[in-house]
Amino acid sequence: MEPKNILVVKLSSIGDTVHAIPAVAALRERFPAARIDWCVEERYASLLECLPAVDRVIRLRTRDWRQGRRLLGPEGFPEFIRRLRSAPYDAGIDFQGLWKSAVVLRLSRARERIGWAARWLREPGAACLYTTAVEKVEADMHVIDWCAALLRPLGIEKVPWTFPFRLPEPAVKEAGDLWSGLGKPRFVLVNPGAGWPTKQWAPDRFGQLCARLRRETGLVPLLTYGPGESTLVEEVREHCPEAVPVSVNLVVFAALAAKAACFVGGDTGPMHIASAMGTPVVALFGPSDPARNGPFHPRDAALHHRLPCSGSYRRRCPDAEHKCMNFTVDEVFEAVRRRIAEEG
Repeated sequence: MEPKNILVVKLSSIGDTVHAIPAVAALRERFPAARIDWCVEERYASLLECLPAVDRVIRLRTRDWRQGRRLLGPEGFPEFIRRLRSAPYDAGIDFQGLWKSAVVLRLSRARERIGWAARWLREPGAACLYTTAVEKVEADMHVIDWCAALLRPLGIEKVPWTFPFRLPEPAVKEAGDLWSGLGKPRFVLVNPGAGWPTKQWAPDRFGQLCARLRRETGLVPLLTYGPGESTLVEEVREHCPEAVPVSVNLVVFAALAAKAACFVGGDTGPMHIASAMGTPVVALFGPSDPARNGPFHPRDAALHHRLPCSGSYRRRCPDAEHKCMNFTVDEVFEAVRRRIAEEG
């Protein structure tokens, strides 16, 4: 029997959420009449509301939960549970694979609860909350394909890597106004921030890269940044005052990325959004594996220095120099130049 109501649970982060989108698009393709809801952290909800494949986004705040404030949503736990149970879900899929996501799925009362088998989970105990555990995955698959594997119990074997965003007009206009205000130049998005110290390329090298891009290609570097990263941006601009700092929300960033000649940055959420929007990407990889977490277009460049510790996914490293992120400015500049030339 085809499911009438499906719950998707993928709470965070930006990149991981983007990785689940092709699977959700495949759900919509396979079950066009079904109601598909997605439960996600509130700070990422606006991006998912741009997906025609999703009927309703259920927001929660596990950060407040951890800090002892109001549980799980703006209205608190009872209202969150009411929203979570407002549809009788025939199937629920945990694309996160953690205790917190498995608990949310269990609280939904979905009849079939699908997740990965315990040996594939970072928190193996979470598998006890699933009714269906998926075993047949491969360790070296891209995360997008890992997510796709969870659709097999629903009869979906093949999942194209598609990202069917429909950006709202106000966000498109805001990005267009920003671009027009700069004189409508060709520009490159440069995102110097990183969620982990081990994914961080040196800000002085980002600055030197921006200066060289401006000088030798004529591209205007737009420095995108989020909360708490303004000091980092100023460090970059010490080496390239012409770089333009830009702080926008996720949806406007997506609209801006669609206009960019290229995106340059580490293994971060903005990189995954840019890749999903079809922007040419040059990504700098350190402790994470580009084969598993890399950009989505076959021509995109994922720079990676393989070391004995590659693929460790360490957030902290005993090597203060972070040798895996020791890319030269020449190396990154040439990768950007080649990637832009490939697009014609």
